[in-house]
Amino acid sequence: MVRIRSRFFIAVAFSIALVGCKRNPIIVPQDNPGGKAVNYGDSYFVAEMPGHARPNDATISMYEKGRRNFFNTLKDKGEFYTIRPSGNAELFKYQENPKNRHLETQLTSGFLLSYLYYDNGVIKYDGVPKPGRIDPQITDQTLFFTHSTGKSIVSYIVGHAICQGYISSMYEPINWPLMSNTLYEDQPLINLLNMQAGDSHTVDSDSTSYVMGSKTHHRDMDLTSIASLLEGTTPRKHKVFYNNFLSDVIASYVAYKAGENYPNLLQAVFQDKVKIENEVHFQLHTLSSNGRYRNELQNRASYSFMMTRKDLLRTAVAMMQDYQKDTCVGNYLRELQAQAKRWPGYSPSSDNSFLYANRYARKYGGQFYFDFYGMNGRNIVMTAGKNGQNIVMDMDNSRIIVTQSAASGWDRRAFLLDVIREGKLLD
Repeated sequence: MVRIRSRFFIAVAFSIALVGCKRNPIIVPQDNPGGKAVNYGDSYFVAEMPGHARPNDATISMYEKGRRNFFNTLKDKGEFYTIRPSGNAELFKYQENPKNRHLETQLTSGFLLSYLYYDNGVIKYDGVPKPGRIDPQITDQTLFFTHSTGKSIVSYIVGHAICQGYISSMYEPINWPLMSNTLYEDQPLINLLNMQAGDSHTVDSDSTSYVMGSKTHHRDMDLTSIASLLEGTTPRKHKVFYNNFLSDVIASYVAYKAGENYPNLLQAVFQDKVKIENEVHFQLHTLSSNGRYRNELQNRASYSFMMTRKDLLRTAVAMMQDYQKDTCVGNYLRELQAQAKRWPGYSPSSDNSFLYANRYARKYGGQFYFDFYGMNGRNIVMTAGKNGQNIVMDMDNSRIIVTQSAASGWDRRAFLLDVIREGKLLD
């Protein structure tokens, strides 16, 4: 009887959430709070937890150290590309954080590591765990993985590459010697941006990071090696098939098209437009061949960025300001929205949707999510990265939320979508 009653109350809670009424966030507790650190045994690197993890503070600290060690390892191996700031970063305006018991609970005993709420030019909430809780401490200089939010940043770079003449349009057919005689050859770029490249038979459907049955993660190979695996393949069924490898193909294609001007393109985006305050890095593919393109960025670029929390907010502000203006990049972003496709992951009524903001998106296009449940007719644009690395932008009201977190166990509906919808933190 207790179990049935519990299920009933959970169902009621979800029903209330779906109709958009005011509700308290669903709180997911830590496993073994106050206990020892747990190594979840991530097979790729001990720096990012699996999606099911509900870590205690000791575990969050261990993985935070692991993440920083991974950054240093990449740097030592020469597998970082770095964009340096030019000293023109604009300072944000702030207001004092409003009291919000739910958000403070997350920053005190939950999984959020950073919460930034920006409203019409002002940061209205700026939250990180208090000093002493996580070791090493989270600061404005801490580098975070963007994870799949980096896919949207790559798309933003594509827009600039089009507007600067390196790429003719988002509909340009892929004509790229490195990827000749593969399924990507002659496809319009928009197919890749929309995750409709017909590659579901060539990329592992579970991890979406392994190509043609290879046991090596795609970023531990260069593009030449992967192209050899893909030789002779053709596209099948251009349905939306979300995967990680495809975004690295886009990133490397931009590097190919810009050629020797690629550094200038990135400087135009991050220094001139975003005006970053700290270094921005992205991970390079490991060199694994002696091929023709061995030392070229078209063989190694990726969407795996490492950025500070406020530089990620600066990136979101730049995207929003472009979208709101009648500029070339603004036109690109609005066109991505206009031609976005039905998102197969739309499922706002499933039991655990509150853990995945993209479950509330009806459409996906150009590496962004659009058309959100409960906000019909509003121009809401979202990025979504593993374990809660999110950007949500309200293009009509100039609101942005940027989050970083250690694990996925927190209520995206309450802390992202409800706040964007209502224009305030709900308490």
